[in-house]
This record gives sequence, structure tokens and C-alpha cells, in this order.
Amino acid sequence: MTTSSRGQRWSSLFVTLLSALVLVLIAAVTSVVALAVNEASSGEKRWPWGLHVIQDYPFPALLVLTILFAALSVMAMSVKRAPTATPPPDVAAVLPAPEDRSLPGGTGLVDAPVGELPLVVRGRDGLVGDLLAPPTAGSSRVRVVAGMGGRGKTTVALAAAREARTAGWRVWWVSAADQSTLVAGMSAVAREAGAAEKEVTGADSDLALAGLVWRCLERISGQWLLVIDNADEPALLAPGGTSVAGGTGWLRSVERGIVLVTSRVTDRGTWGQRAAWFPLRDLDEQPAALMLLDRMARSDEPELVPAATEVVNRLQRLPLAVHLAGSYLGSGMAEVGLEGYLGLLERRSVSLLNQGAPGWGEQDPRRLVMSTWEISLDALEKQGRTRARILLRVLSYLAAGSVIPVSMVDAAVLSELGLLAEGEEGRAELSGGLAGLRAVGLLESAPTGVGDGGDGFVVHPLVAEVSRWWADRDGQRTALTEAAARLVIAAARPLGPTNPEQRAAWQVLAPHARMVLDVAIDIGTDVVSAVVGVNNGLSYHLFARGFYLTAIDHGEQVSAKASSLLGEEHPNALASRNNLAALYQAAGRLTEAIPLYETTLSARERTLGNEHLDTLTSRNNLAGAYQTAGRLTEAIPLYETTLTARERTLGNEHPGTLTSRNNLASAYQTAGRLTEAIPLYETTLTARERTLGNE
Repeated sequence: MTTSSRGQRWSSLFVTLLSALVLVLIAAVTSVVALAVNEASSGEKRWPWGLHVIQDYPFPALLVLTILFAALSVMAMSVKRAPTATPPPDVAAVLPAPEDRSLPGGTGLVDAPVGELPLVVRGRDGLVGDLLAPPTAGSSRVRVVAGMGGRGKTTVALAAAREARTAGWRVWWVSAADQSTLVAGMSAVAREAGAAEKEVTGADSDLALAGLVWRCLERISGQWLLVIDNADEPALLAPGGTSVAGGTGWLRSVERGIVLVTSRVTDRGTWGQRAAWFPLRDLDEQPAALMLLDRMARSDEPELVPAATEVVNRLQRLPLAVHLAGSYLGSGMAEVGLEGYLGLLERRSVSLLNQGAPGWGEQDPRRLVMSTWEISLDALEKQGRTRARILLRVLSYLAAGSVIPVSMVDAAVLSELGLLAEGEEGRAELSGGLAGLRAVGLLESAPTGVGDGGDGFVVHPLVAEVSRWWADRDGQRTALTEAAARLVIAAARPLGPTNPEQRAAWQVLAPHARMVLDVAIDIGTDVVSAVVGVNNGLSYHLFARGFYLTAIDHGEQVSAKASSLLGEEHPNALASRNNLAALYQAAGRLTEAIPLYETTLSARERTLGNEHLDTLTSRNNLAGAYQTAGRLTEAIPLYETTLTARERTLGNEHPGTLTSRNNLASAYQTAGRLTEAIPLYETTLTARERTLGNE
């Protein structure tokens, strides 16, 4: 991922030639006009082919032509080369070895996952209508749905997206769960809204990209809806020192379309006066009771409504708690009906208090949700699905709210860690546990978007939050974090970072790779190192997809995390630093790339030795950056040293040696030392023809 000086030279040559041509034309026009003036004053014959206009009106014609050629000059001078995501030929790889690469994004980068919705969304019809209503005088097209976890914010947004799509609107769905996902999603929106690829890749900051997104959206005719989901960290929406309330970052007032944001942040001042405010309340009694009966598949039995109303009132009509209770009661595993469930709730709530549940108030949604799912997990255990509880806790250390492919939950990995039995018995435990968790609503089925749709599921963020607390309380955090990390590592292993056929698989795995990097504390160094390697690959994948700013942002996070978890001079920490330098260089940020290359090379020389393969790669990369910066007197000695070392350690015809020889020839050529460059090119060509073939 290094930039090519050849492309820069051609751009400069084009500008020079075009500028010279413009100057010649201006001189020619000036001469013609002068002749016209002379002939007009001397009464000589008139010019043919319409040129007599210049002869009759020499000075206006001169003015028009001067303006024309001045404009051409400005256009010529403004020509510049767009950044490229393609590595130039014969530059040594600067990213990790294949086994250390992989991943990004989220399923359906900008497609609303409306398939996750129930057929009927109870109690929110009026709200959905208000969210999509045309603005009245003084009202805003930016609408914020805010409320604590479990209230159904995402469900409301999905209902609005489904209704908008049915009405023929264009609909985009972007997750703001983290910076990388947000920027990648908004980059995709820009492309779909009409931005040229060079405009997206040419944006030199998140703020510049945000401006491009909103300019493109404002040009779209017809109705559209942009949903920014899970914006629980408003600072992510304010790049470059902007403010959310000011409407100058990722979230802006618009003259067209509707922007819908979901967030747990209920401080209205955060969102400012530019946004319409829709605080999400708990459900009313009747829709809550009907929602419970929907989940039980018994909504056509009105005689059950009174008992259902008692249950939902005990759950404070919190949508997530009602959903879980109804899923359990309709699963076929319940040993009680609606009346008996009230008693179970009371006993389980007291039991949780006695077991040292955190000091959440009785009506705290976390306590309500915990009570419902503990009843469900107890029922699963009685049915012999004894691994369901531990499986839910493992999955809570992956990215909540993001699709987890069933294929990612590898029974062999969990068996090796002692979380499942071995062999066929372990696979049966896994299958039964996941099926049970789905049956009681603790896992929501969702397509992965991989292959023919793929089988996957989602863990609700509130369920994941409380599960992690419970695991920590039971002293399981380290073991379960390692289990989640190993699942990600195993899932990433067969993927190639630039294979376009595997983009969807990477998108699904990406949020989980980021999550395990965030929680990878106090687990084995080898596992942490492998997680860092996966995330190094994610940076590369993002860059290869054209998400340059996202790639750099992620690369910076990975580099900092790797140094913190592994130490400044661990090989994978150095690989992260080298990769970040390569990203800076590819984006044209040489003042940041070169110092990073220099410190990485020094560290590798000190810790690995002067002729270790990683050291030689660093030396080659630094030479390439120097060459790109025009510092040939520093680049050439490094190329020469690298070539000598590779000839000695790898042999004269190893691909790495041939790359070094070609790079040195290129530097000689750039320096005008053709008598040294040509023999090296000839030798390299002959060796490649012999080892690789003519084509």
C-alpha cells in the first residue's frame, strides 16, 4: 500500500505540457490580433472563414480570448492526482503475513435490516407516522428517538424504515456503534447518493467526508430516510471539534429527506434545537399485553388479555422484558401459564437480590430483563440444555446488536476451552443450546448476508451488558473473553483480505473483531497477538475497499491498543505501527509516515536483528517513503543494503530479492543513474521470466 512516484511524475508532466500549450496559444492569439489591428487600420483585404470578426473588433476579441485561455490555465494548474488503493508493482508487502490478516463493517452496510421486525409492531404506530411526517413550519427534518435500553428504539426505527421503503423512499441504515463502522457506513451512503469515488477517497478528514455526504444528500430528488442507529456516544457524531448540537458534523439539518437518530442519551441539550425530540416511553397496557400474546402466538384469544396485562405491568411494560417473557411462555418449555409466571417473576427477583445482583432499582430495566431471562435459562437447564447459560455469556463478549453467524460459534474451539464436551456430544450441546436461546428470545434470528443469506442471530445490547456483569461476578470474565477472541480468530483464518467474494463475510466479522480487541485484557499474550493481527488485516481491508479515513482511524486504534496490551516492541505491535505508516504513506501523509517507519525500523533492528525478514521489510518501506518524498540520497543506500541482505539470506531469485532489485533500479532511474538502473532491470526481468514465466 505505497504510493507510486511514477503516477505523480506523469501528473506533473501533464500539467507542464498543458500549461506550455496554453502559453503558446496565448502568444499566437496575441500575434493574430495584432495583425488584425494592423490590417484593419491599413484597409487591406478582409480575412476569410469568419475570422473577419477579429479583424473588425480586435480589442473585444482579444479580451474574450484572454479570459478563455486564462480559464484553461487555471484548469491545467488544478489537475492533481487522486490517491490510489492499489499498491504499485514490485513494492514489498508492508502488511502482516496472510495468517495475521482479515476483516470489517456490519451486515448490509447501508441496508435497513427490516427482516428482523415482527409483522406487527405494537403501540408505536402514531410515533412511526410522526417520524416520517413532512415537516411543518419551524419543525426539523432531524428526528431523535431517545430512551434507556430495552425500550425498543431500534424496533421503532426499523418500523419507520419498513414503512418508508414500502412507500418508495430511498432508505439508508448506518450504525454509530463505533467510529469505524460509522465512517464506513457514511462513506457508502455518499457513494450511493452520487459521490464520485475520487471525491470519497479524496476527503482528507472525517469532517470533509461529512460535508461531502450532506452535499450529495441535498441533491437527491424524491423522498429519502437516513437512520443513524445506536448513537450512544454523541461525540462520534462531532468530528474535527464540531458539536452535535451545532449541526456541523455527521448530523446536520437538511432541506430534503428525513434523518432519524436512535440513542440512549436522553439529555435534550446534547442534540440541540435543530433536532426534533421523540422520547421513547414504555408501552401502554393494551399494546404491551397484545405484544406478549403475539410472542406466545395467542393474540387471537381475547380472554387472555387480563392475565397478560398483569404480567406486563409487573414488567413495567418494558418492550424487551415483555418480548423475553412472551418468548419463554410461547416456547413450549414453560411449565406455567400467565398466572404462574407472575409468581416466578417475584421469586426470581428476590433470588437475584440474595445472590448479590448490582444495586439497580427494582424498576431498572436491567433487573427486569434479568428476571425474565433467568426464568428462561432455568427452564432450558431443566430440559437438559445445560450449556445455554454459558453460551449466552460467551456471546455477550462479541459485538452486541451485530449479527453473529452460527458458523462462527465453533464447537471445537469451545470444547478445547472446556466450555462444551468434546466431539459429537459438544456439537449437540452447542446446537441444542443455541436453539433453546432462540426459542426463548434471548437470541434473535437474523440473516448474515453471506452466501445465500446465512443463518445468524443477534444479542440485544442490554442482554449482553447484564450477561457480562454476571460473568464478571462469577469470576468468568477472563475465560469467556478468551473464548470470544478465539471464535473470532478461527472465523478469520480462512479469509483473504482482498478477496472481493469474501467482503460480506468480513463485514459480518468486523464488529466482533473490534469488540474482542477492546475487551482483550488479562488473557494470554498469544491470543491477544492474534487478535491484533486480525485487526491489522481489518485496516488493510478497509483501505482496499476505499475507506481510507476509516482505515487510518482504525489503524491508529489498533496500534495504540497493541502497544498497550503487548508492549511497544512486541512483533505484532511493531507490525501494527508499520501498517499504520503504510496507510499514512498511501494517503499522501508522508510527514506522519516517515517518522513512524524510522522508529519501527530502529525497534526491529534492535529486537530482531539487521537481517530478520521483518527488519528488511521495514528498511524497504522506509526507502520507498524516502523515494516518494524525493529524498533519493537517503533512499538509495537503504535499498542497496536491503538488496544485499536479501541476496545473502533469501537467494538471488527469491521474490523478495527480485522486488528489492527492481526497487533499487527504480530509484537509480529516478536519480538519472541509468547506467546502473538498466542492468538491474535486465537482470530482474531475466530472473522473473525464468522463475515465473513470460506472462
